[in-house]
Amino acid sequence: MDNQKKKCSLKAHSENDAILYCQECKKYFCNKCQNHHTQIFDDHKTINLNNSNDIFIDVCKENNHTNKLEFYCKVHNTLCCCGCITKIKEEGYGQHSDCDVCHIKYIKNEKKNKLKENINNLEELSNQIEKSIIELNKIFEEINKNKEELKLKIQTIFTKLRNALNEKEDKLLLDIDKEYDNKYFKEDLIKESEKLPNKIKKSLDKGKMIEKEWDENNLSSLINDCIIIENNIKDINKINDNIKKYNLNKNNKIEYNIVEEDINNLIDNIQNFGKIITDDNLYDDYKIEMKNPIHKLTNHSSEVFCLCILNDGRLISGACDNSIIIYNKNTYQPDLIIKEHNNYICCIIQLSSGELVSCSYDKTIKLFKIKGVKYEVLQTLNYHTNTIFKVLELKNKVLVSCSGDSSIIFYLKNNNEYKKDYQISTNSSCSSIIQTKDNEICYSEKNNNAICFYNILERKIISTISGISKYNGCREWFIMIKRDLLLIPGNNQLSIINTKEYKLIRKIDVPNSSYITGVCLLNKNMLLTGDYAEIIRQWKIEGDNLILISKKEKTHDNDINVLLNMGNGFIASGSDDSTIRIW
Repeated sequence: MDNQKKKCSLKAHSENDAILYCQECKKYFCNKCQNHHTQIFDDHKTINLNNSNDIFIDVCKENNHTNKLEFYCKVHNTLCCCGCITKIKEEGYGQHSDCDVCHIKYIKNEKKNKLKENINNLEELSNQIEKSIIELNKIFEEINKNKEELKLKIQTIFTKLRNALNEKEDKLLLDIDKEYDNKYFKEDLIKESEKLPNKIKKSLDKGKMIEKEWDENNLSSLINDCIIIENNIKDINKINDNIKKYNLNKNNKIEYNIVEEDINNLIDNIQNFGKIITDDNLYDDYKIEMKNPIHKLTNHSSEVFCLCILNDGRLISGACDNSIIIYNKNTYQPDLIIKEHNNYICCIIQLSSGELVSCSYDKTIKLFKIKGVKYEVLQTLNYHTNTIFKVLELKNKVLVSCSGDSSIIFYLKNNNEYKKDYQISTNSSCSSIIQTKDNEICYSEKNNNAICFYNILERKIISTISGISKYNGCREWFIMIKRDLLLIPGNNQLSIINTKEYKLIRKIDVPNSSYITGVCLLNKNMLLTGDYAEIIRQWKIEGDNLILISKKEKTHDNDINVLLNMGNGFIASGSDDSTIRIW
């Protein structure tokens, strides 16, 4: 019995947690009612709910139910009361009205026989449990040992990397000192030169005096003074030579020869360096076995257009029934249903800051704050004049949307609200957009079967590629399959674009697929595609080509619109048959 959920039976205190149950009154009492009840009915048998974990109360545990537990639900394997099985489904009643229910007297023999079986099982388990605990402790120790060894291995590797970086840094700094010392004079020469004027004046005065008072009887002293004057002249000439050298070299700066792209490539290599793998993903070339879906979600009443995974691991979907559904990650039952749009949901993403963003055929973008099973609409953006097909968060946190009104809009966040920054026009309806580089996006132009590369900093089109496989124009999802390779799904074809050279590399024929709309990466070497022929295909990425590995037909009863790698070993597919299937 879940005592935490029981509330006081008195209407005035119905929000208070119950701490006492009276078996004769068949009522629950909170701390305010408890004393009054005890004083008036001191002979009643009561149960302290705070200490009743192992005490059975023969009353239905549903809130507001005070009936005896006289029925058994075979579907949920639980006791229930007449309020639970009533056909009149009012709030809090009729929970088991559609289940297979019987009176407890008709189940007693079955439960009694089952009890004998369970007793035998418990006796066997009792004999095994001690061995199991010892074995569990051994496994736990082995796992901890493996974990610590793995952490030590990683620490050792990264210590070597840090030492190599530190040594390289020290060498470069030392090289800079050497280069400057060779190219320019040292600071101590400047200090010496500051002393020279006075030294020269003294030497000049001394020289004139020697010349005037030359005495052959004191010859050695006079010659020594002459040598000192000669050395001073050498020092002066040395300083002058260094000054001339500096004047010649002052415009020839010493630089550290490295470009920004090399830095970014090094950072990317560091970020991708090393991988924690388990027995389930020891190899990047694995194939998933698609037999029958392990879950079939039927909560939408119309076509499912988009899927996403929240940071907390929950699946989220958007559909043509104008609803967004967030599913419990354990049961896949809806945790939350959002109906704030008044037309089809085209795209859903979660921002790096945690907010949920959706766009729709109703020409709006909506931002939501999601907390558990509750949500709050934070903002509605309505700058577009036609369907908004995709919304994207760039690496610099700028929000971007593309639309059937032949425009792309960029939004900046200011004081926790997004405002339109600027807008660019496209030659036709724009249904897909993706970031291909730090300062570059690629977007589609339906009427021309073309894609355009747009530089965000320079605010201009860098390149346009025509002749792309004809695509759907509203549901396709562009995807980067490698650093410089972009995949465009189309009609019976896949187009692969080199984003570094802005060149169409190849078109891959996919017979009998009709429009290919759903695409997702399994890992760096494998991807999936889904199409209007209800087929999900697995591909291996080899260089700049795709090799078909396998295909699964009749995965849905209608067009596949979207595929999603859920990151937990499962794949989700959304379809025009209104279902989501988990593979």
